[in-house]
Amino acid sequence: MKIGKNRIAVLIGKDGETKKEIEEALAVKINLDSKTGECEILPLINVLNYNPINVYTAEKIVNAINRGFNPVKAMKLLDETYELEIFNLFLLLGKSDKRIKRIKGRIIGRNGEMRKAIEKFAESYISVYGKTVSIIADYENLQIARKAVSMLINGMPHHVALRFLENKYNEKKKEQFRQMYKPEF
Repeated sequence: MKIGKNRIAVLIGKDGETKKEIEEALAVKINLDSKTGECEILPLINVLNYNPINVYTAEKIVNAINRGFNPVKAMKLLDETYELEIFNLFLLLGKSDKRIKRIKGRIIGRNGEMRKAIEKFAESYISVYGKTVSIIADYENLQIARKAVSMLINGMPHHVALRFLENKYNEKKKEQFRQMYKPEF
């Protein structure tokens, strides 16, 4: 896997703390060439908390950091209910830099309002970085955030996407309320 030059320092962290935290949490060894950005993740089989899926989880976390998330948000992926979704705008929209820039602006919104709304109502984290839009959320919320981002990419008005998000959020809260106050017989 290749890490962007300006994200290498974020992955390593201050005094190597971020890299060390990932390695200790998942029993992996991250070999990172800070000149080229080449990154290799190897499992440490003889460590107590070894699990074969840890390499995949570490790759997701490293990929999230590479896609613009800060390490604290990327570490949410340690929870197996959380997932990372990446929209490659270059593949979806074509080579037009103007079009990609416009869609990124639509997803972020004025003063970041749209992005904040998606994060709030879909209980997720969003990063618009380079030619990609990335989402970290648990499975149910990921579906909602993915749908909202797709609506914006496809050109739907902001108020339609906001109404969709608010409706889904209200449905979720009503269901949680029902579960909390469900009578037991």
